Amino acid sequence: MRVVFELSREHPTLPTAEARACLAIYHGEYEEIYHNGIYVAEVNEEVIEKICSRVAMSFSINEYVGEGMKAVKHLRIKGTFRVEGGRLHQRKKLGEMIVKEYGVRVNMKNPENVVRMLQKGREIILGREICPIDRSQFEERRANKWPFSLPTAMHPRIARALVNLSGIKEGQILLDPFCGAGGILIEAGLMGCNVRGIEIKENVADGCERNLKYYGISDYDIMRGDMRDFDFSHVDAIVTDFPYGRASHLSDEMEKLYREAIKKMADWTSKAVIGMPSLKFLPMVEKYFDVKQIHPARVHKSLTRFFYVLGS
Repeated sequence: MRVVFELSREHPTLPTAEARACLAIYHGEYEEIYHNGIYVAEVNEEVIEKICSRVAMSFSINEYVGEGMKAVKHLRIKGTFRVEGGRLHQRKKLGEMIVKEYGVRVNMKNPENVVRMLQKGREIILGREICPIDRSQFEERRANKWPFSLPTAMHPRIARALVNLSGIKEGQILLDPFCGAGGILIEAGLMGCNVRGIEIKENVADGCERNLKYYGISDYDIMRGDMRDFDFSHVDAIVTDFPYGRASHLSDEMEKLYREAIKKMADWTSKAVIGMPSLKFLPMVEKYFDVKQIHPARVHKSLTRFFYVLGS
């Protein structure tokens, strides 16, 4: 089945990378067609629902119908419909064509079908919506709505995208060795992962547990202490945002932590997604992992993070 992801464009690379990662998690091999605000791929139909439940940086996933208005003959619409996307005159024209072709009615409030006009350069792709992505859920899970929060907490959409980039599946173990208030663990837990966290500050670890319980996540373990003092025989993936302190440059002590943490993480897993404050740590990371991707992202007003996607 050919599907079209309507990407959010809120970041230049993360939406496409997340779509690819979700396809790889459930589909193994997939055929990528193109991407530029949209992303088209061949997918096994049975995995679409799972992908829809995970993805954060898309607006919708749609069945690919065809290019141009002439593709209306392939829509095979039964029941009411609504047209979204494109310009007003394009939506009106397409709506008239659908009514003429299929004898169906428009219903703007609660249609049985949503037909989406997606832009591919100067061309239009027609898609039939399979699932809209409920992006409001991420706004409802922003840190200021948690029982316990920290000012450095990551936006839930970014946290969800990073978990997806790790390639982890439901039921597998995800570790955040610098878990803080638990934003990454919340998203992973809601996706059905078994979550583990390490936090050096007792009160923050307590707050993290409160947040996980608040969102109904029961399969978790929050450990207190320095992550360098722990050993694990295996975790399926690590997703974490490294601590960075208040200064614009890292102290010698913090750089030592980075070096030792990366080495430790490589003993625990072959897959990781990590946030770091600059690219200068690339040689350090490459000693232990293959760097698959790097995504720079402005996380807060005064903070740009570089998200490294790592393998072995």
